[in-house]
Amino acid sequence: MKFSFKIGSIWGIPIELHLTFLLLILAIFVLSLLSNLNFYFFFIIIALFIFVVFHELAHSIVARRYNIKVRRIVLYPIGGVSEIEDPPNNPAQEWRMALSGPLTSLILGTIILAIGLALTPQLLPAALTFTLTGNLILDLATLNILLGLFNLIPAFPMDGGRVLRAVLAQHMNYSKATRLSVITGRILGIAMVIVGFILPGYFLLIIIGLFVYIGANQEGQQTQLTTKLAQLQVKDIMQPDTTMLDSTQTLTEAQEHMQKNQHHNALVQKNGAYLGIVTQNEITKIPPQQHNLLHIEQIPLVNIVIFDDQSILEADKLRLKEQLDLLPVVQKQNPTQIIGTLTTKNIAQAYEKTQNPNQQPT
Repeated sequence: MKFSFKIGSIWGIPIELHLTFLLLILAIFVLSLLSNLNFYFFFIIIALFIFVVFHELAHSIVARRYNIKVRRIVLYPIGGVSEIEDPPNNPAQEWRMALSGPLTSLILGTIILAIGLALTPQLLPAALTFTLTGNLILDLATLNILLGLFNLIPAFPMDGGRVLRAVLAQHMNYSKATRLSVITGRILGIAMVIVGFILPGYFLLIIIGLFVYIGANQEGQQTQLTTKLAQLQVKDIMQPDTTMLDSTQTLTEAQEHMQKNQHHNALVQKNGAYLGIVTQNEITKIPPQQHNLLHIEQIPLVNIVIFDDQSILEADKLRLKEQLDLLPVVQKQNPTQIIGTLTTKNIAQAYEKTQNPNQQPT
């Protein structure tokens, strides 16, 4: 993800930190030095994002239960995002995934709160106000409870918005459920901004309201784009170029072909029949001095095809999974005959055309 970098991984899931999070930490640190803001508050902010990791891991665990791959978790100043490979189209799966994060935060908060009150029972009145008390255990409990409750707001991009969409999707189509959820998010976002302006001391609501409104709009635009792309088929955007290398050609010739066509892989045929895909990654595993001696058929090939009536979304998922920039297209009636190719450029143009339907192709 742009402007983020990996800081570690948990259960094989990369954890990335967005640049804006570092800017937030730096700003709080500078304020701690220049004002009366003590380092306890700085520590609390750090602790908050540790709990955000637990929150996002809960989403990831449930996603894995449904065999949905989690690419990474990215931490932002306003929380975390679990980037999954294939969002669930099953409403029951979606609301379970969405609820797992807030429930984890609420359970953690409740457990920590119980421990804190057992150790310091006289702080019960302060704990019920859900404000910082100066007691580390109670404050950590408050952070988790507020994190869970905040994410239950029924508006995108919070988890509550996804729960709302999943519930609606059980009674109507997915696109309509998304539209209604987006409208709800916009209304709540506007309401928060208005309340933030009217009530003194609630300036933070303005920022949260803007975040909710923008997040709802982005979700709506993304869903609209996905819906349109799902209606496009591979044959609508593929190119008829079926140039293939012969399996007896050398690795050097394969590299030259890739460089000429600006691809990192190429189609391979043997005796006129499609054999597979040779990739630059496999070639680079071979010492350069052997490239003129080895033939393409002597190294592992990727043996996949896509059908001309598949949706572009399905084809793009396969392309990303296999890390290819060129896919062979066949008809279901004759899966051994290549009728065209689908490239990264074709897919990018389809995305751009869908977003800007009036734009002339280049």
